Amino acid sequence: MSDQSTSQADDSRPARSISGTASAPPTYLTWSDAINKRVRTGDWSDQAVSTTVKIAEAIDTGDWETAAQLVDYWMEEAKVVHVIYQVWGQGWGSFLTAQGVTQDDLNAEVARLQELLAFPDGGPFEPEPRWMALAQRAGELGNRLRAYEIEAAEAHSQLDQLRERWRQLHDRGADFQSGMLSFVADRLGEAAVGDAYAHVLAPYLEERYLPFDLREKSYEDTLYRNLYLAFEAMRAHLVGPDRAGGMDLTEDEDKFVISFDPCGSGNRGQRGDLVEGTGSRSEPPYNFGVTTAEHDWAWNEKGVCYYCAHCCYTLELWPARQWGHPIRVVDSPLYPDETSGPEPAKCTWTIYKSVEAIPEEAYVRIGLKKPGPDGPEG
Repeated sequence: MSDQSTSQADDSRPARSISGTASAPPTYLTWSDAINKRVRTGDWSDQAVSTTVKIAEAIDTGDWETAAQLVDYWMEEAKVVHVIYQVWGQGWGSFLTAQGVTQDDLNAEVARLQELLAFPDGGPFEPEPRWMALAQRAGELGNRLRAYEIEAAEAHSQLDQLRERWRQLHDRGADFQSGMLSFVADRLGEAAVGDAYAHVLAPYLEERYLPFDLREKSYEDTLYRNLYLAFEAMRAHLVGPDRAGGMDLTEDEDKFVISFDPCGSGNRGQRGDLVEGTGSRSEPPYNFGVTTAEHDWAWNEKGVCYYCAHCCYTLELWPARQWGHPIRVVDSPLYPDETSGPEPAKCTWTIYKSVEAIPEEAYVRIGLKKPGPDGPEG
Protein backbone atom coordinates (compact mmCIF):
# COMPACT_ATOMS: atom_id res chain seq x y z
CA MET A 1 0.00 0.00 0.00
CA SER A 2 1.36 3.39 -0.92
CA ASP A 3 2.22 6.22 1.43
CA GLN A 4 -0.18 8.38 -0.55
CA SER A 5 -3.17 6.27 0.44
CA THR A 6 -2.25 6.35 4.12
CA SER A 7 -1.80 10.11 4.19
CA GLN A 8 -5.20 10.57 2.58
CA ALA A 9 -6.72 8.90 5.62
CA ASP A 10 -5.88 11.99 7.69
CA ASP A 11 -7.35 14.40 5.19
CA SER A 12 -10.57 12.44 4.72
CA ARG A 13 -11.61 12.54 8.36
CA PRO A 14 -10.34 15.48 10.41
CA ALA A 15 -9.85 14.77 14.08
CA ARG A 16 -11.26 16.91 16.83
CA SER A 17 -8.49 18.95 18.38
CA ILE A 18 -7.25 17.88 21.81
CA SER A 19 -5.92 20.71 23.95
CA GLY A 20 -3.96 20.61 27.14
CA THR A 21 -5.21 22.20 30.34
CA ALA A 22 -1.84 23.77 31.17
CA SER A 23 -2.99 23.79 34.81
CA ALA A 24 -2.21 20.19 35.71
CA PRO A 25 1.17 19.20 37.20
CA PRO A 26 3.76 18.65 34.47
CA THR A 27 4.26 15.04 33.44
CA TYR A 28 7.66 13.51 32.83
CA LEU A 29 9.00 10.05 32.10
CA THR A 30 11.03 8.04 34.57
CA TRP A 31 12.22 4.46 34.96
CA SER A 32 10.27 1.94 37.04
CA ASP A 33 12.27 -0.92 38.51
CA ALA A 34 8.98 -2.52 39.56
CA ILE A 35 7.79 -2.86 35.96
CA ASN A 36 11.20 -2.69 34.24
CA LYS A 37 10.16 -0.01 31.75
CA ARG A 38 9.62 3.70 31.26
CA VAL A 39 6.57 5.12 32.99
CA ARG A 40 4.85 8.46 33.39
CA THR A 41 5.11 10.42 36.61
CA GLY A 42 1.96 11.47 38.45
CA ASP A 43 -0.52 10.07 40.96
CA TRP A 44 -3.32 7.71 39.95
CA SER A 45 -5.77 10.46 39.11
CA ASP A 46 -3.14 11.93 36.81
CA GLN A 47 -2.53 8.54 35.19
CA ALA A 48 -6.20 8.58 34.16
CA VAL A 49 -5.43 11.57 31.91
CA SER A 50 -4.51 10.59 28.37
CA THR A 51 -0.94 10.84 27.14
CA THR A 52 -2.33 12.76 24.16
CA VAL A 53 -3.48 15.50 26.54
CA LYS A 54 -0.14 15.43 28.35
CA ILE A 55 1.67 16.01 25.05
CA ALA A 56 -0.67 18.91 24.30
CA GLU A 57 0.03 20.40 27.75
CA ALA A 58 3.78 20.22 27.17
CA ILE A 59 3.34 21.94 23.79
CA ASP A 60 1.23 24.67 25.41
CA THR A 61 3.91 25.38 28.01
CA GLY A 62 6.76 25.30 25.48
CA ASP A 63 8.38 22.25 27.08
CA TRP A 64 9.48 20.85 23.73
CA GLU A 65 11.79 18.08 24.98
CA THR A 66 9.13 16.72 27.33
CA ALA A 67 6.60 16.87 24.51
CA ALA A 68 8.99 14.94 22.26
CA GLN A 69 9.65 12.29 24.90
CA LEU A 70 5.92 11.89 25.49
CA VAL A 71 5.35 11.43 21.75
CA ASP A 72 7.88 8.59 21.88
CA TYR A 73 6.12 7.13 24.90
CA TRP A 74 2.70 7.54 23.22
CA MET A 75 4.01 5.23 20.51
CA GLU A 76 5.20 2.76 23.17
CA GLU A 77 1.65 2.65 24.52
CA ALA A 78 0.19 2.14 21.05
CA LYS A 79 2.83 -0.46 20.16
CA VAL A 80 1.68 -2.83 22.91
CA VAL A 81 -1.85 -2.92 21.49
CA HIS A 82 -0.67 -3.10 17.88
CA VAL A 83 1.62 -6.07 18.57
CA ILE A 84 -1.05 -7.89 20.56
CA TYR A 85 -3.52 -7.50 17.70
CA GLN A 86 -1.03 -8.89 15.20
CA VAL A 87 -0.22 -11.89 17.40
CA TRP A 88 -3.89 -12.57 18.10
CA GLY A 89 -4.86 -12.19 14.46
CA GLN A 90 -2.35 -14.86 13.47
CA GLY A 91 -3.37 -17.02 16.42
CA TRP A 92 -7.03 -17.25 15.45
CA GLY A 93 -5.90 -18.50 12.06
CA SER A 94 -3.67 -21.23 13.49
CA PHE A 95 -6.46 -22.32 15.83
CA LEU A 96 -8.97 -22.54 12.99
CA THR A 97 -6.72 -24.55 10.70
CA ALA A 98 -5.85 -26.89 13.58
CA GLN A 99 -9.60 -27.50 13.93
CA GLY A 100 -9.92 -28.47 10.29
CA VAL A 101 -10.85 -25.18 8.63
CA THR A 102 -9.09 -25.08 5.25
CA GLN A 103 -6.51 -22.44 4.44
CA ASP A 104 -8.63 -21.35 1.47
CA ASP A 105 -11.67 -20.78 3.70
CA LEU A 106 -9.53 -18.90 6.22
CA ASN A 107 -7.99 -16.71 3.52
CA ALA A 108 -11.42 -15.93 2.12
CA GLU A 109 -12.71 -14.79 5.52
CA VAL A 110 -9.64 -12.64 6.17
CA ALA A 111 -10.07 -11.01 2.74
CA ARG A 112 -13.75 -10.39 3.49
CA LEU A 113 -12.92 -8.70 6.77
CA GLN A 114 -10.16 -6.61 5.19
CA GLU A 115 -12.68 -5.25 2.70
CA LEU A 116 -15.43 -4.81 5.31
CA LEU A 117 -13.05 -2.88 7.57
CA ALA A 118 -11.64 -0.65 4.83
CA PHE A 119 -10.10 2.66 5.89
CA PRO A 120 -11.94 5.93 5.17
CA ASP A 121 -9.69 6.46 2.14
CA GLY A 122 -10.94 3.16 0.70
CA GLY A 123 -7.82 1.11 1.36
CA PRO A 124 -8.38 -2.40 2.78
CA PHE A 125 -7.49 -3.19 6.35
CA GLU A 126 -3.79 -4.03 6.08
CA PRO A 127 -2.27 -2.97 9.41
CA GLU A 128 1.48 -3.13 8.88
CA PRO A 129 1.86 -0.38 6.22
CA ARG A 130 -0.34 1.93 8.30
CA TRP A 131 1.67 1.19 11.44
CA MET A 132 4.95 1.95 9.69
CA ALA A 133 3.55 5.23 8.37
CA LEU A 134 2.33 6.10 11.88
CA ALA A 135 5.76 5.39 13.36
CA GLN A 136 7.43 7.56 10.73
CA ARG A 137 5.10 10.45 11.43
CA ALA A 138 5.58 10.16 15.19
CA GLY A 139 9.36 10.14 14.74
CA GLU A 140 9.23 13.23 12.56
CA LEU A 141 7.06 15.08 15.08
CA GLY A 142 9.38 14.15 17.95
CA ASN A 143 12.45 15.27 16.01
CA ARG A 144 10.90 18.59 15.05
CA LEU A 145 9.89 19.24 18.65
CA ARG A 146 13.40 18.51 19.89
CA ALA A 147 14.93 20.76 17.23
CA TYR A 148 12.49 23.63 17.91
CA GLU A 149 11.53 23.45 14.25
CA ILE A 150 7.77 23.61 14.72
CA GLU A 151 5.28 26.18 15.95
CA ALA A 152 2.77 25.29 18.65
CA ALA A 153 -0.24 25.45 16.34
CA GLU A 154 1.36 23.08 13.84
CA ALA A 155 2.52 20.78 16.62
CA HIS A 156 -1.07 20.49 17.85
CA SER A 157 -2.26 19.81 14.30
CA GLN A 158 0.35 17.09 13.81
CA LEU A 159 -0.58 15.53 17.14
CA ASP A 160 -4.26 15.48 16.18
CA GLN A 161 -3.43 13.79 12.88
CA LEU A 162 -1.24 11.25 14.68
CA ARG A 163 -4.07 10.38 17.04
CA GLU A 164 -6.54 10.10 14.19
CA ARG A 165 -4.27 7.77 12.25
CA TRP A 166 -3.91 5.54 15.29
CA ARG A 167 -7.66 5.65 15.97
CA GLN A 168 -8.42 4.40 12.47
CA LEU A 169 -5.83 1.62 12.71
CA HIS A 170 -6.64 0.66 16.29
CA ASP A 171 -10.40 0.46 15.81
CA ARG A 172 -10.09 -1.74 12.76
CA GLY A 173 -7.64 -3.94 14.65
CA ALA A 174 -10.20 -4.42 17.43
CA ASP A 175 -12.97 -5.08 14.92
CA PHE A 176 -10.81 -7.63 13.11
CA GLN A 177 -10.47 -9.62 16.34
CA SER A 178 -14.27 -9.54 16.74
CA GLY A 179 -14.69 -10.68 13.17
CA MET A 180 -12.29 -13.59 13.53
CA LEU A 181 -13.86 -14.72 16.80
CA SER A 182 -17.26 -14.59 15.13
CA PHE A 183 -15.86 -16.80 12.36
CA VAL A 184 -14.67 -19.25 15.02
CA ALA A 185 -18.19 -19.38 16.48
CA ASP A 186 -19.84 -19.69 13.07
CA ARG A 187 -17.62 -22.57 11.95
CA LEU A 188 -17.02 -24.43 15.22
CA GLY A 189 -19.79 -23.35 17.59
CA GLU A 190 -19.85 -20.64 20.24
CA ALA A 191 -18.16 -22.77 22.91
CA ALA A 192 -15.08 -22.90 20.66
CA VAL A 193 -14.46 -19.19 21.32
CA GLY A 194 -13.24 -20.17 24.79
CA ASP A 195 -11.00 -22.83 23.27
CA ALA A 196 -9.63 -20.23 20.84
CA TYR A 197 -8.77 -17.93 23.73
CA ALA A 198 -6.98 -20.75 25.53
CA HIS A 199 -4.99 -21.55 22.36
CA VAL A 200 -4.03 -18.00 21.44
CA LEU A 201 -3.64 -16.19 24.76
CA ALA A 202 -1.74 -18.65 26.94
CA PRO A 203 1.80 -17.57 25.90
CA TYR A 204 0.86 -13.89 26.16
CA LEU A 205 -0.67 -14.38 29.61
CA GLU A 206 2.33 -16.28 30.92
CA GLU A 207 4.56 -13.36 30.00
CA ARG A 208 2.36 -10.39 30.93
CA TYR A 209 0.61 -11.68 34.05
CA LEU A 210 3.04 -14.12 35.67
CA PRO A 211 4.24 -11.35 38.07
CA PHE A 212 0.77 -11.47 39.69
CA ASP A 213 1.28 -15.04 40.91
CA LEU A 214 0.58 -15.02 44.67
CA ARG A 215 2.88 -17.99 45.09
CA GLU A 216 5.78 -15.72 44.13
CA LYS A 217 4.89 -12.39 45.79
CA SER A 218 2.18 -10.80 47.87
CA TYR A 219 -0.92 -9.26 46.31
CA GLU A 220 0.01 -5.86 47.71
CA ASP A 221 3.39 -6.03 45.98
CA THR A 222 1.63 -6.36 42.62
CA LEU A 223 -0.79 -3.47 43.09
CA TYR A 224 1.38 -0.77 41.51
CA ARG A 225 2.05 -2.88 38.43
CA ASN A 226 -1.62 -3.79 38.14
CA LEU A 227 -2.82 -0.20 38.27
CA TYR A 228 -0.13 1.25 36.05
CA LEU A 229 -0.53 -1.33 33.29
CA ALA A 230 -4.30 -0.84 33.40
CA PHE A 231 -4.02 2.90 32.82
CA GLU A 232 -1.32 2.50 30.19
CA ALA A 233 -3.30 -0.04 28.21
CA MET A 234 -6.53 1.92 28.16
CA ARG A 235 -4.80 5.17 27.21
CA ALA A 236 -3.52 3.27 24.16
CA HIS A 237 -7.04 2.04 23.39
CA LEU A 238 -8.11 5.70 23.09
CA VAL A 239 -10.93 5.35 25.58
CA GLY A 240 -13.43 8.14 26.20
CA PRO A 241 -15.94 10.12 24.15
CA ASP A 242 -13.28 12.30 22.51
CA ARG A 243 -11.17 9.21 21.69
CA ALA A 244 -8.10 10.73 23.30
CA GLY A 245 -7.51 8.10 25.99
CA GLY A 246 -8.90 9.71 29.14
CA MET A 247 -10.88 7.78 31.75
CA ASP A 248 -12.59 8.22 35.11
CA LEU A 249 -11.20 7.00 38.43
CA THR A 250 -12.84 6.58 41.82
CA GLU A 251 -11.20 5.19 44.95
CA ASP A 252 -12.36 4.03 48.36
CA GLU A 253 -10.67 2.14 51.17
CA ASP A 254 -11.00 -1.22 49.40
CA LYS A 255 -10.63 -0.57 45.69
CA PHE A 256 -9.96 1.54 42.62
CA VAL A 257 -12.64 1.68 39.93
CA ILE A 258 -11.60 2.79 36.43
CA SER A 259 -14.45 3.49 34.00
CA PHE A 260 -14.48 4.03 30.24
CA ASP A 261 -17.19 5.90 28.36
CA PRO A 262 -16.70 3.99 26.14
CA CYS A 263 -13.65 1.78 26.00
CA GLY A 264 -12.05 2.13 22.58
CA SER A 265 -12.43 -1.49 21.51
CA GLY A 266 -15.37 -3.74 22.41
CA ASN A 267 -17.81 -1.24 23.91
CA ARG A 268 -17.07 1.27 21.16
CA GLY A 269 -17.86 -1.43 18.64
CA GLN A 270 -21.08 -2.38 20.41
CA ARG A 271 -22.30 1.21 20.60
CA GLY A 272 -21.24 2.03 17.07
CA ASP A 273 -18.53 4.36 15.86
CA LEU A 274 -19.56 7.97 16.48
CA VAL A 275 -16.48 9.36 14.74
CA GLU A 276 -17.07 7.57 11.44
CA GLY A 277 -20.85 7.33 11.76
CA THR A 278 -21.07 3.53 11.54
CA GLY A 279 -23.39 1.30 13.53
CA SER A 280 -23.02 -1.39 16.16
CA ARG A 281 -20.68 -4.17 15.17
CA SER A 282 -23.31 -6.68 16.27
CA GLU A 283 -25.59 -5.47 13.48
CA PRO A 284 -25.31 -5.54 9.66
CA PRO A 285 -23.05 -5.31 7.77
CA TYR A 286 -20.72 -6.57 10.53
CA ASN A 287 -22.81 -9.10 12.46
CA PHE A 288 -20.03 -9.73 14.97
CA GLY A 289 -21.20 -12.16 17.62
CA VAL A 290 -22.27 -11.88 21.24
CA THR A 291 -22.77 -14.80 23.60
CA THR A 292 -26.11 -16.57 23.26
CA ALA A 293 -25.40 -19.06 26.05
CA GLU A 294 -23.63 -18.92 29.41
CA HIS A 295 -19.88 -19.59 29.46
CA ASP A 296 -17.36 -19.26 32.28
CA TRP A 297 -15.05 -17.35 29.89
CA ALA A 298 -17.77 -14.67 29.49
CA TRP A 299 -18.99 -14.22 33.09
CA ASN A 300 -21.78 -16.76 32.43
CA GLU A 301 -23.81 -13.97 30.87
CA LYS A 302 -25.59 -13.65 27.55
CA GLY A 303 -24.96 -10.63 25.34
CA VAL A 304 -21.18 -10.38 25.91
CA CYS A 305 -19.43 -9.52 22.67
CA TYR A 306 -16.86 -12.15 21.78
CA TYR A 307 -14.04 -9.59 21.84
CA CYS A 308 -15.05 -8.27 25.28
CA ALA A 309 -14.98 -11.83 26.62
CA HIS A 310 -11.17 -11.73 26.48
CA CYS A 311 -11.27 -9.43 29.53
CA CYS A 312 -13.04 -12.18 31.45
CA TYR A 313 -10.62 -14.83 30.26
CA THR A 314 -7.37 -12.89 30.70
CA LEU A 315 -8.14 -10.78 33.78
CA GLU A 316 -10.37 -13.11 35.77
CA LEU A 317 -10.79 -16.75 34.75
CA TRP A 318 -7.23 -17.65 33.73
CA PRO A 319 -5.45 -16.00 36.70
CA ALA A 320 -8.05 -17.27 39.18
CA ARG A 321 -7.51 -20.81 37.91
CA GLN A 322 -3.73 -20.38 37.93
CA TRP A 323 -3.19 -18.89 41.37
CA GLY A 324 -6.50 -18.22 42.99
CA HIS A 325 -7.62 -14.66 42.29
CA PRO A 326 -8.67 -12.37 39.44
CA ILE A 327 -6.32 -9.54 38.51
CA ARG A 328 -9.09 -7.07 37.74
CA VAL A 329 -12.85 -7.47 38.02
CA VAL A 330 -14.54 -6.26 34.85
CA ASP A 331 -18.12 -5.15 34.23
CA SER A 332 -18.69 -5.32 30.47
CA PRO A 333 -21.96 -3.82 29.13
CA LEU A 334 -24.27 -6.39 27.56
CA TYR A 335 -25.70 -6.13 24.06
CA PRO A 336 -28.22 -4.73 23.32
CA ASP A 337 -29.80 -3.50 26.56
CA GLU A 338 -26.69 -1.86 28.05
CA THR A 339 -24.96 -0.75 24.86
CA SER A 340 -27.72 1.32 23.24
CA GLY A 341 -30.08 4.15 24.12
CA PRO A 342 -29.33 7.72 25.20
CA GLU A 343 -27.11 6.68 28.14
CA PRO A 344 -25.33 3.39 27.38
CA ALA A 345 -23.51 1.77 30.26
CA LYS A 346 -19.82 2.37 30.89
CA CYS A 347 -17.31 -0.44 31.06
CA THR A 348 -15.52 -0.63 34.42
CA TRP A 349 -12.38 -2.27 35.75
CA THR A 350 -12.17 -2.74 39.52
CA ILE A 351 -8.78 -3.31 41.12
CA TYR A 352 -9.01 -4.31 44.77
CA LYS A 353 -6.38 -3.20 47.25
CA SER A 354 -6.13 -6.62 48.87
CA VAL A 355 -7.03 -10.13 47.84
CA GLU A 356 -9.33 -10.32 50.86
CA ALA A 357 -11.37 -7.41 49.52
CA ILE A 358 -12.25 -9.22 46.29
CA PRO A 359 -15.90 -10.23 46.79
CA GLU A 360 -17.20 -13.79 46.61
CA GLU A 361 -19.40 -12.82 43.65
CA ALA A 362 -16.31 -12.12 41.52
CA TYR A 363 -15.50 -15.83 41.76
CA VAL A 364 -19.04 -17.21 41.58
CA ARG A 365 -19.85 -15.53 38.29
CA ILE A 366 -16.95 -17.36 36.59
CA GLY A 367 -17.86 -20.69 38.18
CA LEU A 368 -15.26 -20.69 40.96
CA LYS A 369 -15.10 -20.39 44.74
CA LYS A 370 -13.14 -17.79 46.63
CA PRO A 371 -10.00 -19.37 48.17
CA GLY A 372 -9.72 -19.67 51.92
CA PRO A 373 -7.28 -17.68 54.07
CA ASP A 374 -4.39 -19.97 53.14
CA GLY A 375 -4.72 -18.96 49.49
CA PRO A 376 -4.22 -21.17 46.44
CA GLU A 377 -2.31 -24.39 46.72
CA GLY A 378 1.20 -24.48 45.27
